Amino acid sequence: MNFSEIIFFIVLALFIFSIFILFYIYIGYPVIVVILSKLIGKPAKKEPFYPTVTIVIPAFNEESVIGEKIENTLALDYPKDKLQIIVCDDASPDKTGEITRSFAPQGVQLSVGSTRTGKVGGINRGMSQATGEIFLLTDADILAEKDALKELVFNFADPNVGCVVAQTRMLSTKNSANESSGGIYWKYESIIRKSETNIHSSVAATGHFMAIRRENARPLPDNIIIDDFYLAVMTMQKRLRVIAEPKAVVWERPVTSISDEVIRRRRMTAGRFQIINMWKEYVAKLPPLLKFQVISHKFLRLLIPQFMILAFLSNLYLVTHLLLAPEIVPPIMKQITDLLMVLQGIFYFMAITGAPLSKNDNKKKPLLLKVWSLPYYLCATNFASLLGLYWHLTGKQTVFWQQSKRK
Repeated sequence: MNFSEIIFFIVLALFIFSIFILFYIYIGYPVIVVILSKLIGKPAKKEPFYPTVTIVIPAFNEESVIGEKIENTLALDYPKDKLQIIVCDDASPDKTGEITRSFAPQGVQLSVGSTRTGKVGGINRGMSQATGEIFLLTDADILAEKDALKELVFNFADPNVGCVVAQTRMLSTKNSANESSGGIYWKYESIIRKSETNIHSSVAATGHFMAIRRENARPLPDNIIIDDFYLAVMTMQKRLRVIAEPKAVVWERPVTSISDEVIRRRRMTAGRFQIINMWKEYVAKLPPLLKFQVISHKFLRLLIPQFMILAFLSNLYLVTHLLLAPEIVPPIMKQITDLLMVLQGIFYFMAITGAPLSKNDNKKKPLLLKVWSLPYYLCATNFASLLGLYWHLTGKQTVFWQQSKRK
């Protein structure tokens, strides 16, 4: 075997490995948790239960949405005498505080920071002022279905449940319950989260509409970037379950531009790398099954863009090399590498041409167009993961956040 052939088989091994990892992340792990859910799944004991609830809304420059958010929160189907609503304003220079104060007669409280402390600072202020048995964290740009809070809280009737998160769906146009291509991804995610929940806990907790028992709530470290994942890990460390509740539906408006989504994903990715660096303090204390879920569902996904690049470049090298020396592998191997190169080419062609389609807000957009724009969404968000890694390594990412502009 000459040097050229050695290089070829090394590249072939890298190609097979990258395809295997991508397959495992997107298909293998979901299949495993679905099967485990069927075999050993144990749903939470959900039943009518009405504890007192404190709803905390961290906010920074949210004048465009905070009024609608408060109205949406006040309209929730839950006993009003058991609700405490606190808007934690992170020293916004806009009219967020002024708008919130107009709801004071309806019992809405405003907590204003003297200086910016980031989302974590607002959450910690909310914790210190909370009186409810359940502490619920929600974003200012999230709209909840009327029964979302009730469906969420009923899970706390089970003493083994420590945290419950709602199911997020994506609006395609303002206040329209039609889902965009990003919504297709959320449907895929919901299947995984439902299966993880039945096994024990969903490790993909999002702070869009997230509740924990206040007795277990502790102030967050000032440097934590992704507060929702931190709170979920702290809950699982106590051997309590984190439940993804499909009947508690909340709606997220799509961002006005993919650049805003990239910034949001960049922040999330930097936060996940931060948690990896704190492995011994947090994740290492989890039971083996939950460690497996965290690694497979959260941490391996951080490497998707690197493996996508590796798969494409190694595939391109193999196809080019086999054009010149097809005899070094069986014909079937050449056919497989050619086919995968074609499939990758189609995927990236869809990603490039799907960019303008993702900007089309027509709520009657055909399913085919939504699917066509999905590769663009995946490529853009994975590009954000690379940026998140860079920002983490360079220390550029901070706890301060700016809410993305929404439609």
